[in-house]
Amino acid sequence: MLKLNRDVIFLILEELQNDSKSLYSCLLINRTWCETTVPILWKDPTSRYDLTDDACSILFNKILLHLSEESRNKLKNQEIDLLIEIYKRPLFNYISFWKHLDLCFLECMMNVFKIDNSKISNEVLKLFTNNGKKFISLSIPESFNYHLFSWNEHCFLELEYFYFDCNINSDILKELSKIITSIKNLELNIKYKNTTDPSRIVKLIEAQKNLKEVSLIHDYYIKINESYHKILEESLIKCANTVQYLKIDWKPITNFLSYLVNLVSLELSYFYTNWNYSVSLPLLKYLKANGVSSEVLASIIENTKGNLNEIIINYQHHHNDKRLIKAIYQHCPNLNYIKLSLLNKDMDIIEFQNLLINCKFINILDIIGIGDFIWNELLIILTKYSPINLLNRKNKSPIFLQIDLMRLWERQQQPMLQQLEHLLKEYKVKGIIKDFECP
Repeated sequence: MLKLNRDVIFLILEELQNDSKSLYSCLLINRTWCETTVPILWKDPTSRYDLTDDACSILFNKILLHLSEESRNKLKNQEIDLLIEIYKRPLFNYISFWKHLDLCFLECMMNVFKIDNSKISNEVLKLFTNNGKKFISLSIPESFNYHLFSWNEHCFLELEYFYFDCNINSDILKELSKIITSIKNLELNIKYKNTTDPSRIVKLIEAQKNLKEVSLIHDYYIKINESYHKILEESLIKCANTVQYLKIDWKPITNFLSYLVNLVSLELSYFYTNWNYSVSLPLLKYLKANGVSSEVLASIIENTKGNLNEIIINYQHHHNDKRLIKAIYQHCPNLNYIKLSLLNKDMDIIEFQNLLINCKFINILDIIGIGDFIWNELLIILTKYSPINLLNRKNKSPIFLQIDLMRLWERQQQPMLQQLEHLLKEYKVKGIIKDFECP
């Protein structure tokens, strides 16, 4: 029964794995619950980035407590302060439960506590890589230059998530590309300082057998290196059969998107001009864009096959609201959630009405009106033509109306603000709007 009890407890705790408060309470029930809870809590302790300074200090000290007596003596002989006031052996080998190795977090902790010494860094890293465990995720900052992979390469053989900065030591990527083929989620932060040879990145990408999620993050305030980006884009064509989720922070240099026919989710950011080719994405379900041309977005939507059920568009450039809205209601019959930013001067209220009539399954509608938006007409259309899912009072999903008040404020259009507030109060009294906030 003890084994059965542990199995049942484990299943319960798995359901609570994202609820730290409840997990902490489970530690106090009895020894069995405690022993089953600790591995779940310590699977990814650095994921809680809202940790206070005190909590970070406790966490880092807990890591240092795992250092062997030999390591501690070696560091003390070199007059390195370990920040440990009283040494007390931990009740558990907490590091043995660690599944997500975030070197960015560890480096940050060392900086916070002003530990500027490679020797202690190496000793801490050995704790994680020399205990026979296997990590499922790895994050490496750009300044990481320790000889990590000379210690124990096998601990990364089952890696599923990998984040790195393109300025990291090329030798690290060289070693990883030789041994790792299991990455499912790859996140690359592209900067231009001492940028890593892209051929090393390409080898790593092409070595993966089941790469599903790719995020290419670019510092948009830095000029794009087209040749560098082109090489990365072309490498993804080799993984076209497996990639399903893509985030890219620049206008594509090539037409590589045309090869990614299995994409389920696409996120585009920060390119303001149109492209000269069409992209057919028949399986696309999620489209998110920020600062992207309306023409480009309309073109993408027009070349889907009716599977889109979530569209999030923030501040598209070169507004053509009429074409964009028309593309949505003609090609997205199963849409559940939509967020749009709309300009009054290009807004066609009839097309918006058609959107509400044709997309019958919308649960959440999030509208950002920019400038002197025609809110009165829009609210009238919403009350007349909104899908039943939006108007059903039992439905907990609300209609979100967002207003870019800064534009009005900058133009000193206080009367417009007052008129809008009055209008929203009127609709709240009628029960059409549940609540709103104005400055």
